[in-house]
Amino acid sequence: MDLRSCLSSFGRVPASHLLRIACIGVALQGAACSSDDGPGGTGDSGSSEGSTGSGGDDFGGLAVGAGGASSSGSGIAGNEDSCDGMDNDGNGIIDDVDAGGDGVCDCLRIATLGRPGRWGEGDVFESWLNQRSINGAVDLSDAELTAEELGKYQVIVVQDVSVNRRGYSGPEVEALNDWLSKGGGVMTLIGYDDPDERENVNALLEPLGVGYGEEQILPREGGSTIPITAWSGSHPVLEGIQAVGVDNGYPVVGAGTTLATGDGHDVLKAVEAGEGRALVWGDEWITYNSEWVDHPDYQVERFWLNAIKWLTPANECQVAIPAHVD
Repeated sequence: MDLRSCLSSFGRVPASHLLRIACIGVALQGAACSSDDGPGGTGDSGSSEGSTGSGGDDFGGLAVGAGGASSSGSGIAGNEDSCDGMDNDGNGIIDDVDAGGDGVCDCLRIATLGRPGRWGEGDVFESWLNQRSINGAVDLSDAELTAEELGKYQVIVVQDVSVNRRGYSGPEVEALNDWLSKGGGVMTLIGYDDPDERENVNALLEPLGVGYGEEQILPREGGSTIPITAWSGSHPVLEGIQAVGVDNGYPVVGAGTTLATGDGHDVLKAVEAGEGRALVWGDEWITYNSEWVDHPDYQVERFWLNAIKWLTPANECQVAIPAHVD
Protein backbone atom coordinates (compact mmCIF):
# COMPACT_ATOMS: atom_id res chain seq x y z
CA MET A 1 0.00 0.00 0.00
CA ASP A 2 1.34 3.45 -0.90
CA LEU A 3 1.42 6.38 1.51
CA ARG A 4 -1.67 8.12 0.17
CA SER A 5 -3.79 4.98 0.43
CA CYS A 6 -2.40 4.30 3.87
CA LEU A 7 -3.36 7.78 5.12
CA SER A 8 -6.80 7.55 3.59
CA SER A 9 -7.59 4.45 5.63
CA PHE A 10 -7.88 6.54 8.81
CA GLY A 11 -10.55 9.04 9.89
CA ARG A 12 -9.03 12.45 10.54
CA VAL A 13 -9.75 12.53 14.26
CA PRO A 14 -7.34 13.32 17.08
CA ALA A 15 -7.83 9.99 18.84
CA SER A 16 -6.41 8.10 15.89
CA HIS A 17 -3.44 10.35 15.16
CA LEU A 18 -0.95 7.98 16.78
CA LEU A 19 -2.10 5.26 14.42
CA ARG A 20 -1.77 7.66 11.49
CA ILE A 21 1.76 8.57 12.50
CA ALA A 22 2.69 4.91 12.83
CA CYS A 23 1.14 4.28 9.46
CA ILE A 24 3.22 7.06 7.90
CA GLY A 25 6.43 5.57 9.28
CA VAL A 26 5.63 2.15 7.90
CA ALA A 27 4.56 3.51 4.54
CA LEU A 28 7.77 5.50 4.11
CA GLN A 29 9.67 2.22 4.45
CA GLY A 30 7.69 0.74 1.61
CA ALA A 31 5.59 -1.54 3.78
CA ALA A 32 1.82 -1.95 3.88
CA CYS A 33 -0.33 -0.96 6.81
CA SER A 34 -3.89 -1.41 7.99
CA SER A 35 -6.07 -0.48 10.93
CA ASP A 36 -9.64 -0.37 12.13
CA ASP A 37 -11.42 2.92 11.65
CA GLY A 38 -10.96 5.55 14.37
CA PRO A 39 -13.66 6.86 16.67
CA GLY A 40 -14.97 9.20 13.99
CA GLY A 41 -16.53 6.27 12.15
CA THR A 42 -15.80 4.93 8.70
CA GLY A 43 -14.38 7.64 6.48
CA ASP A 44 -14.34 7.05 2.73
CA SER A 45 -10.96 7.69 1.22
CA GLY A 46 -10.67 10.76 -0.96
CA SER A 47 -9.42 10.91 -4.52
CA SER A 48 -5.87 11.75 -5.53
CA GLU A 49 -7.08 15.27 -6.24
CA GLY A 50 -7.66 15.91 -2.54
CA SER A 51 -11.45 15.67 -2.43
CA THR A 52 -13.24 15.96 0.87
CA GLY A 53 -13.72 12.61 2.54
CA SER A 54 -17.02 11.37 3.88
CA GLY A 55 -17.92 9.82 7.18
CA GLY A 56 -16.75 10.92 10.61
CA ASP A 57 -18.15 13.77 12.63
CA ASP A 58 -19.88 16.77 11.12
CA PHE A 59 -19.72 20.46 11.98
CA GLY A 60 -21.67 23.12 10.24
CA GLY A 61 -22.76 20.68 7.55
CA LEU A 62 -19.12 20.07 6.61
CA ALA A 63 -18.11 16.43 6.42
CA VAL A 64 -15.10 15.52 8.51
CA GLY A 65 -13.68 12.36 7.02
CA ALA A 66 -10.42 11.01 5.75
CA GLY A 67 -10.31 13.03 2.55
CA GLY A 68 -7.74 12.69 -0.17
CA ALA A 69 -4.10 13.58 0.28
CA SER A 70 -3.54 16.47 -2.07
CA SER A 71 -0.78 15.89 -4.58
CA SER A 72 -0.47 19.59 -5.29
CA GLY A 73 -0.45 20.88 -1.71
CA SER A 74 2.42 20.85 0.74
CA GLY A 75 2.86 18.16 3.34
CA ILE A 76 3.28 14.41 3.48
CA ALA A 77 1.52 13.65 0.19
CA GLY A 78 4.11 15.55 -1.84
CA ASN A 79 7.22 15.06 0.26
CA GLU A 80 8.44 13.51 3.49
CA ASP A 81 7.74 16.40 5.85
CA SER A 82 6.51 15.54 9.32
CA CYS A 83 5.74 17.39 12.56
CA ASP A 84 9.31 17.43 13.82
CA GLY A 85 10.10 21.15 13.84
CA MET A 86 12.29 20.86 10.76
CA ASP A 87 12.14 21.95 7.12
CA ASN A 88 12.48 18.43 5.72
CA ASP A 89 11.57 19.28 2.13
CA GLY A 90 13.86 22.34 1.96
CA ASN A 91 11.18 24.80 0.87
CA GLY A 92 11.87 27.26 3.69
CA ILE A 93 8.77 26.34 5.74
CA ILE A 94 8.88 24.22 8.89
CA ASP A 95 6.25 21.48 9.36
CA ASP A 96 4.14 22.35 6.31
CA VAL A 97 2.06 19.17 6.62
CA ASP A 98 -1.56 18.87 5.47
CA ALA A 99 -2.11 15.22 4.63
CA GLY A 100 -5.87 15.65 4.17
CA GLY A 101 -5.61 18.80 2.06
CA ASP A 102 -8.15 20.60 4.25
CA GLY A 103 -6.25 23.86 4.66
CA VAL A 104 -5.33 23.35 8.32
CA CYS A 105 -1.72 22.46 9.07
CA ASP A 106 -1.61 19.05 10.77
CA CYS A 107 1.16 20.33 13.05
CA LEU A 108 -0.66 23.51 14.13
CA ARG A 109 -0.15 24.42 17.79
CA ILE A 110 -3.18 26.47 18.80
CA ALA A 111 -4.81 27.19 22.16
CA THR A 112 -7.87 29.02 23.46
CA LEU A 113 -8.23 31.31 26.47
CA GLY A 114 -11.48 31.60 28.40
CA ARG A 115 -14.62 29.58 27.81
CA PRO A 116 -16.71 28.95 24.69
CA GLY A 117 -19.86 30.95 24.08
CA ARG A 118 -23.25 29.85 25.33
CA TRP A 119 -25.62 31.77 23.05
CA GLY A 120 -25.49 29.26 20.21
CA GLU A 121 -24.83 25.57 19.61
CA GLY A 122 -21.43 24.26 18.63
CA ASP A 123 -17.79 25.06 19.20
CA VAL A 124 -15.54 25.57 16.20
CA PHE A 125 -12.47 24.41 18.11
CA GLU A 126 -13.78 21.07 19.38
CA SER A 127 -15.99 20.14 16.43
CA TRP A 128 -14.00 21.44 13.46
CA LEU A 129 -10.41 22.31 14.26
CA ASN A 130 -9.74 19.28 16.45
CA GLN A 131 -10.64 17.03 13.51
CA ARG A 132 -8.10 18.71 11.25
CA SER A 133 -5.00 19.05 13.40
CA ILE A 134 -2.98 16.31 15.07
CA ASN A 135 -2.57 18.45 18.17
CA GLY A 136 -6.10 19.83 18.26
CA ALA A 137 -6.91 23.04 20.11
CA VAL A 138 -5.64 23.14 23.70
CA ASP A 139 -8.08 24.67 26.19
CA LEU A 140 -6.11 26.96 28.51
CA SER A 141 -9.31 28.21 30.19
CA ASP A 142 -8.12 30.68 32.87
CA ALA A 143 -4.59 29.31 33.20
CA GLU A 144 -1.82 31.68 34.23
CA LEU A 145 -0.10 33.22 31.23
CA THR A 146 3.65 32.66 31.42
CA ALA A 147 6.43 32.70 28.83
CA GLU A 148 6.85 28.95 29.26
CA GLU A 149 3.15 28.20 28.70
CA LEU A 150 2.65 30.58 25.80
CA GLY A 151 5.81 29.36 24.07
CA LYS A 152 4.11 26.04 23.38
CA TYR A 153 1.75 27.60 20.85
CA GLN A 154 1.80 29.43 17.54
CA VAL A 155 -1.74 30.84 17.71
CA ILE A 156 -4.01 31.73 20.64
CA VAL A 157 -7.72 32.58 20.35
CA VAL A 158 -9.25 34.60 23.18
CA GLN A 159 -12.86 33.62 23.89
CA ASP A 160 -14.98 34.63 26.91
CA VAL A 161 -12.54 35.98 29.51
CA SER A 162 -15.09 37.67 31.76
CA VAL A 163 -13.69 39.15 34.96
CA ASN A 164 -15.97 36.91 37.03
CA ARG A 165 -13.45 34.16 36.26
CA ARG A 166 -10.39 36.22 37.17
CA GLY A 167 -8.49 39.27 35.98
CA TYR A 168 -5.13 39.14 34.18
CA SER A 169 -2.16 40.53 36.04
CA GLY A 170 0.42 42.94 34.67
CA PRO A 171 3.06 40.20 34.29
CA GLU A 172 0.56 38.04 32.36
CA VAL A 173 -0.26 40.87 29.96
CA GLU A 174 3.46 41.47 29.51
CA ALA A 175 4.08 37.76 28.87
CA LEU A 176 1.38 37.61 26.19
CA ASN A 177 2.67 40.67 24.37
CA ASP A 178 6.28 39.50 24.59
CA TRP A 179 5.20 36.18 23.05
CA LEU A 180 3.31 38.10 20.37
CA SER A 181 6.27 40.33 19.50
CA LYS A 182 8.43 37.23 19.00
CA GLY A 183 6.13 35.77 16.36
CA GLY A 184 2.95 34.61 18.09
CA GLY A 185 -0.51 35.20 16.65
CA VAL A 186 -3.58 36.11 18.71
CA MET A 187 -7.22 36.53 17.73
CA THR A 188 -9.77 38.00 20.11
CA LEU A 189 -13.55 37.44 20.09
CA ILE A 190 -16.22 39.20 22.18
CA GLY A 191 -19.96 39.37 22.86
CA TYR A 192 -20.26 36.26 25.02
CA ASP A 193 -21.86 37.36 28.25
CA ASP A 194 -21.93 40.87 29.68
CA PRO A 195 -19.97 44.14 29.45
CA ASP A 196 -17.55 42.98 32.14
CA GLU A 197 -15.76 40.75 29.64
CA ARG A 198 -14.40 43.86 27.94
CA GLU A 199 -12.21 44.66 30.93
CA ASN A 200 -10.16 41.50 30.66
CA VAL A 201 -9.77 41.32 26.90
CA ASN A 202 -9.00 45.04 26.67
CA ALA A 203 -6.29 44.58 29.30
CA LEU A 204 -4.67 41.93 27.09
CA LEU A 205 -4.92 44.18 24.02
CA GLU A 206 -3.89 47.46 25.65
CA PRO A 207 -0.15 47.23 24.77
CA LEU A 208 -1.20 46.99 21.10
CA GLY A 209 -3.26 50.18 21.29
CA VAL A 210 -6.46 48.43 20.22
CA GLY A 211 -9.55 47.25 22.07
CA TYR A 212 -13.36 47.17 22.20
CA GLY A 213 -15.74 50.10 22.70
CA GLU A 214 -18.41 50.28 25.40
CA GLU A 215 -21.70 50.11 23.49
CA GLN A 216 -23.00 46.91 21.92
CA ILE A 217 -23.68 47.10 18.20
CA LEU A 218 -25.47 45.23 15.41
CA PRO A 219 -28.21 43.30 17.26
CA ARG A 220 -29.78 40.57 15.19
CA GLU A 221 -32.90 41.21 13.15
CA GLY A 222 -35.60 38.69 12.29
CA GLY A 223 -33.87 35.83 14.08
CA SER A 224 -30.72 36.03 11.95
CA THR A 225 -27.29 37.53 12.46
CA ILE A 226 -26.42 40.79 10.71
CA PRO A 227 -24.21 40.18 7.65
CA ILE A 228 -20.95 42.09 7.49
CA THR A 229 -20.33 42.88 3.82
CA ALA A 230 -18.04 45.94 3.90
CA TRP A 231 -14.48 44.59 3.67
CA SER A 232 -11.50 46.88 3.18
CA GLY A 233 -8.49 46.33 0.94
CA SER A 234 -6.80 43.15 -0.24
CA HIS A 235 -5.60 41.74 3.07
CA PRO A 236 -4.96 37.93 3.11
CA VAL A 237 -7.61 37.47 5.83
CA LEU A 238 -10.25 38.81 3.41
CA GLU A 239 -9.49 36.53 0.47
CA GLY A 240 -12.69 34.87 -0.74
CA ILE A 241 -14.84 36.61 1.89
CA GLN A 242 -18.12 38.32 0.96
CA ALA A 243 -20.19 38.05 4.16
CA VAL A 244 -19.89 36.90 7.79
CA GLY A 245 -22.57 37.41 10.44
CA VAL A 246 -22.51 39.18 13.82
CA ASP A 247 -25.03 39.65 16.62
CA ASN A 248 -24.73 42.08 19.56
CA GLY A 249 -21.01 42.56 19.22
CA TYR A 250 -18.79 45.48 20.21
CA PRO A 251 -16.98 47.98 17.98
CA VAL A 252 -13.23 47.57 17.55
CA VAL A 253 -11.45 50.81 18.40
CA GLY A 254 -7.91 52.14 18.40
CA ALA A 255 -4.83 51.21 16.38
CA GLY A 256 -4.53 48.70 13.57
CA THR A 257 -5.71 48.34 10.00
CA THR A 258 -9.50 48.26 9.66
CA LEU A 259 -10.54 45.27 7.56
CA ALA A 260 -14.32 45.29 8.01
CA THR A 261 -17.09 47.68 9.06
CA GLY A 262 -20.78 47.36 9.89
CA ASP A 263 -23.29 50.17 10.33
CA GLY A 264 -20.44 52.66 10.53
CA HIS A 265 -18.49 50.71 13.17
CA ASP A 266 -15.18 48.92 12.77
CA VAL A 267 -15.69 45.22 13.42
CA LEU A 268 -12.30 43.79 12.40
CA LYS A 269 -8.80 45.17 12.79
CA ALA A 270 -5.42 43.63 12.03
CA VAL A 271 -2.37 44.61 14.05
CA GLU A 272 1.28 43.74 13.49
CA ALA A 273 3.64 44.05 16.45
CA GLY A 274 7.27 43.04 16.14
CA GLU A 275 7.24 39.63 14.46
CA GLY A 276 3.71 38.83 15.64
CA ARG A 277 0.18 39.52 14.47
CA ALA A 278 -3.24 40.07 16.03
CA LEU A 279 -6.81 40.04 14.74
CA VAL A 280 -9.51 41.77 16.77
CA TRP A 281 -13.01 40.64 15.73
CA GLY A 282 -16.08 42.33 17.21
CA ASP A 283 -18.27 39.29 17.83
CA GLU A 284 -18.29 35.54 18.61
CA TRP A 285 -21.03 34.06 16.43
CA ILE A 286 -18.51 32.67 13.95
CA THR A 287 -17.98 29.88 16.50
CA TYR A 288 -21.60 28.64 16.39
CA ASN A 289 -23.14 25.96 14.14
CA SER A 290 -25.91 28.22 12.89
CA GLU A 291 -23.48 30.43 11.01
CA TRP A 292 -22.08 27.41 9.15
CA VAL A 293 -25.37 25.57 8.54
CA ASP A 294 -28.03 28.22 8.05
CA HIS A 295 -26.04 30.73 6.02
CA PRO A 296 -24.68 29.46 2.70
CA ASP A 297 -24.17 33.14 1.92
CA TYR A 298 -21.52 33.38 4.69
CA GLN A 299 -17.92 32.25 4.22
CA VAL A 300 -17.25 31.30 7.86
CA GLU A 301 -14.95 28.35 7.22
CA ARG A 302 -12.85 30.33 4.77
CA PHE A 303 -12.68 33.20 7.26
CA TRP A 304 -11.26 30.89 9.93
CA LEU A 305 -8.78 29.30 7.50
CA ASN A 306 -7.58 32.73 6.36
CA ALA A 307 -7.26 33.99 9.93
CA ILE A 308 -5.35 30.98 11.23
CA LYS A 309 -3.00 31.00 8.25
CA TRP A 310 -2.23 34.72 8.63
CA LEU A 311 -1.69 34.44 12.39
CA THR A 312 0.69 31.48 12.06
CA PRO A 313 4.39 32.45 11.61
CA ALA A 314 5.24 32.87 7.93
CA ASN A 315 7.94 30.19 7.98
CA GLU A 316 6.02 27.62 10.02
CA CYS A 317 3.06 25.34 9.34
CA GLN A 318 1.95 27.20 6.19
CA VAL A 319 -0.28 25.10 3.92
CA ALA A 320 -2.51 25.91 0.96
CA ILE A 321 -6.21 26.66 1.43
CA PRO A 322 -8.26 24.40 -0.88
CA ALA A 323 -9.90 26.15 -3.79
CA HIS A 324 -13.27 24.51 -3.04
CA VAL A 325 -13.61 26.16 0.40
CA ASP A 326 -15.97 29.09 0.35
